[in-house]
Amino acid sequence: MQSWTLLTGLLLGLACCTLSADANGQSGYMDVSSFARVGTTTFKGSKLSVFEIDGVRVAEPRVAFQSSCSAVNFNWGYKKYQLTLSIRIDPNALRSRKGSSKKVGRVSIIRLNVKADQGLSSRQSGLSVMAKVKNSGRRADLVFLCSSFRRCQQLRNELVSNPSNIGRALQFEALGRVGSIPVRFGVRSSANLPRLRCNRHRWIVFQRRVDGSLSFAQNWDSYVKGFGNPSSNYWMGLDRLSEMTKTGEKNGFALTSRCRLRIEVQSFRGGRYNAEFRMFQVLGPEQQYRLRVGLQVGRSELGNRFLYHNNMRFSTFDRDHDTFKHSCSRWYGYGGWWFNSCHSVNLNGAYATDRKITNNPTYMSFYVHKKHVPMRRSLMKFRCY
Repeated sequence: MQSWTLLTGLLLGLACCTLSADANGQSGYMDVSSFARVGTTTFKGSKLSVFEIDGVRVAEPRVAFQSSCSAVNFNWGYKKYQLTLSIRIDPNALRSRKGSSKKVGRVSIIRLNVKADQGLSSRQSGLSVMAKVKNSGRRADLVFLCSSFRRCQQLRNELVSNPSNIGRALQFEALGRVGSIPVRFGVRSSANLPRLRCNRHRWIVFQRRVDGSLSFAQNWDSYVKGFGNPSSNYWMGLDRLSEMTKTGEKNGFALTSRCRLRIEVQSFRGGRYNAEFRMFQVLGPEQQYRLRVGLQVGRSELGNRFLYHNNMRFSTFDRDHDTFKHSCSRWYGYGGWWFNSCHSVNLNGAYATDRKITNNPTYMSFYVHKKHVPMRRSLMKFRCY
């Protein structure tokens, strides 16, 4: 009972939306009840009504969940966190009987509406849901959009532990075509949701440098909000980074972060270095996004140098929170970083364009072999358990 209460609380106020390639909206569809119901059929344990539409007999579509769900990620289009479940849509082609003059066919699915029951009202939970039809109507993504990373995490954990509850909370309405006739099928529940296998431990990239096409000499607001392209030069944003590595509390004490950090860099001469830490957290704006890392996984030169920045607050050229008497950002490339006094690693420094430079702390670099060696590529990512 507790689990159903939690899911109801999470979904309270669920807003129903749809996405489809159909540009004509939902008007013009004929309700399936206006056609003759001529029987039933059973498909994979589901009892389905059969209708005769324009001389063709078809069974109503069946919606079933797949056993996989995605990790929580950030949807840049909607500016919200996202959790996605996979849906299979069975058009259920009927078999033609020998000697029968009746034609049989299947429904071409165009759109899938999602409806929430249990009297759910709007705008209270920070959740919305939509179905995005793909693969010629055979598949769909059920996308939950959350106002916070933690809200999506709570929903995902509930779906993993009690997957059948989602079936009681959501219903689906299929819109499709039988020949040239657009048909709206009745609202029905999905088939039972199987035990889910969620990709909860996927690495999430929050910093990437691949070339010098994007300047990382950005101001405080840009580093807080994020900039760049996730597949190229990129900074996720301190607000989202803090939200996604946030810990809860127990008996008034903050819990230890259950996130790991991994850093990978490559020099212009092809040298590759990496480091991994067992604990990783970026604190909130009241702490100027202070960095917290734990023990290394193994030992590495990069990891040893990065520990110099542990417990440092974030600084930019217009917000100085380092421990140096001057602004480290202004002295070394105008990038934002967790400067100490000043740095052993700085992956947001200026990008080196002169390959002859082999020792200069102004550039994206880290201190190795007694030199600040400029890096060609960098990648910082984390995953939480």
